[in-house]
Amino acid sequence: MASHKLELAELQRQLAEAEQARLEAEQARLEAEQARLEAERERNEAGEQLGREKERADRIEADQAPTILETYLQLVQQRLVSTLLIESDPAKAASGYVTSADRKYYPLALYSWEDFPEKHGEIFGLFMDLFSDKPLFPSKTDVLGIRRDLSPTTRKDEQDIRPFIRSAIEKPAQRVVMAHLQHTGNPNRFSFRNNAYSLESRTPDEESDEYEVRPLSKKRPYEGKIIRPLPDRWGIYESTSGNVRRVCVGEYKAAHKIQTEGIQNVLATPSSELFLEVLRRKQSGSVNSDLENTREKVAQVLCQTFHYMIASGLLYGYVALGENLIFLKIEKSSPQNLYFYLIRVATKSPPEFEVRNAAAAQMATFTTLALRSTEMGRDWITMAENCGICQWPLLLPSPITRDIALRPRKFDEETSESSEDEAPGDGDYNPPTDRRAKSRPEPNRQTRQRHASPRKRNMTQRPILPYCTQACLLGLVNVFPLDPSCPNVSLHQQGQTRKNHLITKEGLCDLTKKQLARSLDNDCECLDREGLFGRIGVLFKITLTNYGYTFVAKGVQRVDEPDLAHEALVYTHLAHLQGMKVPVYLGNITLERPYPLVSLARVTQMMLMSWAGTSIGRKSWPKGIDIGAEEKDTLLELASSGINHNDAREANLVWNPEQKQVMAVDFDQATIHRARKRKATSPPLPPKPKMIGNERKRNTQAASHTGMSESGKENMNPASLDD
Repeated sequence: MASHKLELAELQRQLAEAEQARLEAEQARLEAEQARLEAERERNEAGEQLGREKERADRIEADQAPTILETYLQLVQQRLVSTLLIESDPAKAASGYVTSADRKYYPLALYSWEDFPEKHGEIFGLFMDLFSDKPLFPSKTDVLGIRRDLSPTTRKDEQDIRPFIRSAIEKPAQRVVMAHLQHTGNPNRFSFRNNAYSLESRTPDEESDEYEVRPLSKKRPYEGKIIRPLPDRWGIYESTSGNVRRVCVGEYKAAHKIQTEGIQNVLATPSSELFLEVLRRKQSGSVNSDLENTREKVAQVLCQTFHYMIASGLLYGYVALGENLIFLKIEKSSPQNLYFYLIRVATKSPPEFEVRNAAAAQMATFTTLALRSTEMGRDWITMAENCGICQWPLLLPSPITRDIALRPRKFDEETSESSEDEAPGDGDYNPPTDRRAKSRPEPNRQTRQRHASPRKRNMTQRPILPYCTQACLLGLVNVFPLDPSCPNVSLHQQGQTRKNHLITKEGLCDLTKKQLARSLDNDCECLDREGLFGRIGVLFKITLTNYGYTFVAKGVQRVDEPDLAHEALVYTHLAHLQGMKVPVYLGNITLERPYPLVSLARVTQMMLMSWAGTSIGRKSWPKGIDIGAEEKDTLLELASSGINHNDAREANLVWNPEQKQVMAVDFDQATIHRARKRKATSPPLPPKPKMIGNERKRNTQAASHTGMSESGKENMNPASLDD
């Protein structure tokens, strides 16, 4: 019995252990299943996270990827144009006049630019055909970054409107135009800039013809000089060689000063005599209505831009007023007429908005048309200003005179036009900018290869002759025989066999003045497009027609004539160094009619002189030259002659390949600290080129047979007679 109980207890124990083992196994199975499920959940979550991260990465990559034309214009419209908010509260917006049209030329007739939509369709279609599927434009991220930089507040004045126009209209249009240039094999560049890249227009007083003549022996500050009103923007076309051509001007106007509805009402069905009607009403003193006030404001805005177009010789211009953009055009054969095309900058795009109607797209078309146009010659400007147009607020004298003025004139056959990629000429100084130190080759003017141009050129007579030698022009000044090595000597001889110059220095100045009085274009080229302008002067290349004398002229405005007179005194003081350390000075002339620059500056006087060379910043000297020593030698020669240059920058120190030495130019800030004493009064001898490297060695050996070294020859000049 007892054993049976023991067996039963053992059996129960075993059953309990088996059950416990079963329960533990089940628990382990459940835990394993839970672990499997947890691992599966984690795998699923990791996969989902990876998918989300990949999707996010793909989205970021897509947002950062370059866009195609249509996408880019949509982004600009949706993200940038939509930020424009015009201040509607007059108390918070800037006050004052919308613009000043006083003494500015106004057109005699205003017409709608009827064929602009057709031309836009053609040109935008060309853009789409060429690169619509190519990712050439900024990414969505880039556009959003630009949006963040734009002020979210309302635009209260002209300064507020500027960043919007530049970011939402000009820059996108510039990108489209650049894409077009690149896809047509044109390596040149287009951009909108704040200046014309030319001599700055300055005048002593806009209201007076008088100005103070300052002492000439000291550095001259800008006191008393004010800046003329100038265009806000310039469309600049720049070749790979650095030459620039201006193609259009632009004006910004505060958006709140002329309401959008008012502009639309005035220009929807404009009178061709808008300007004359406004001025007649002003002279009559009739009561102003809101409509008449708006008509006057619109007329003044258009007048200002029209004046800039005429004065700079550009056929295209635009006015940006925030919610409105006005494209302007002048026909070169009838500059008294102004053509306009008004577009509404849609800040709230309708659902069916087409990118071809975006302001940036239409600005790209306008710019392309401007690139195809020509920068008119200076004679065209003179004729345009005398075609019958008047300056605001003057009216035409009589209906008869007006009828005569409105008749079309054949400007095409009488005027000259400039090319945007004429080869750089050799000038003797560069502007004080970083660009002047940029090295570029000097191509042969007659054999160079031209890049594809976005327009058809109509060339005029230009000074294609090489510059006369230093010895040639120094011989003209000092009545020496002709220099047989001058490339233009046969023209100087006029078919004769005589060895002397047929004209004098004074005769050259007089003939040059008369030549420029007849035409500012023929045999005269302004070199500002090559960057050859400075603080007060701009360089010209001039050929004296028939005689072949080819030289440069430094032109200045009336306000800077005292500086030019002072510079002439310095050159006269340095007569013994002319043709060697400084250019040959030929004389100053006062132009009978000012030379109008595209920057609206007017050159009134010129200093005629020999071409000195290119800036040492271009590193155009041959191997073996210690340019630092050459520069020091030239400045020491000036100092020993009693001259402190006071502005001896790279731009004003040039390498002369003929004389093989450094010359100094631009003495408008120089001071004469003592008079130079001379032991002899004979004029300086014609300069002899300095030998360098192996040339000096060979010539020294040859000279040893005659008992005189080359260095001895170099010292045989009047400079050695100085105390």
